[in-house]
Amino acid sequence: MSSGFREYLDAISGSGMLRVIHMVLNGAAAAAGIFLMVTGVAGLTDMYKTFGGIAMPLTCAILGGLVTFVAFLGVIGAIKRSEYMFGTYSALLTILVAVQVIALMIVWLRPGHIEDRFSSVWEGLYDNDQDTIRSIEKDLRCCGFKSPVDMAVPANCSVKKHYGFAVGCLEPLQHQWHARRKSMLWAGAAIVSAQVLSLVMGAELARRYKRAREGGYQRVPARNEGSPLLRA
Repeated sequence: MSSGFREYLDAISGSGMLRVIHMVLNGAAAAAGIFLMVTGVAGLTDMYKTFGGIAMPLTCAILGGLVTFVAFLGVIGAIKRSEYMFGTYSALLTILVAVQVIALMIVWLRPGHIEDRFSSVWEGLYDNDQDTIRSIEKDLRCCGFKSPVDMAVPANCSVKKHYGFAVGCLEPLQHQWHARRKSMLWAGAAIVSAQVLSLVMGAELARRYKRAREGGYQRVPARNEGSPLLRA
């Protein structure tokens, strides 16, 4: 693209500011996507994944990667001022926003009462992996499942010389689950809002670039070029 065409695009009312805001929004979305990806990968490897399952952290990791990729595509499109890259970006972002809205609805509508699932998982750990229970009890400062006498490891973990924790682990486990669920909902809503705004701005920039390309332009002489009459 010639320098004259770039000058013409910069002269279009508001395009420069739109590009800056568009790049800032996509930069923020890329950072949020990286955070989601890291959070999801971490959730796949921590000791609590057996309680919540791998669906939520796996979804976070995949969506985080997609959000980051599409956001970088939007930034590059704004830098290059390419209507074709904006078209690809807009199409991918539209699909991604739809997928994220569906994922948020699933998380929102997912039953919050998970005591039965947690009880089943704890019982399985008590029979096959008591080291994990011990680690959870130390991490959450609790003893046993519903109470210190309910599948506790060790059985006397409420005694001060062992752990000294007088509450069961069900309540802190539920609190942790709901906190993660709310965090995912808020983060997802914020990202989708920024993406919708970026989508609108990207569509407007693509429209202006297309109009400039199809309508032609007249190069504005540089200040030091002067008038041909004056040079004569």
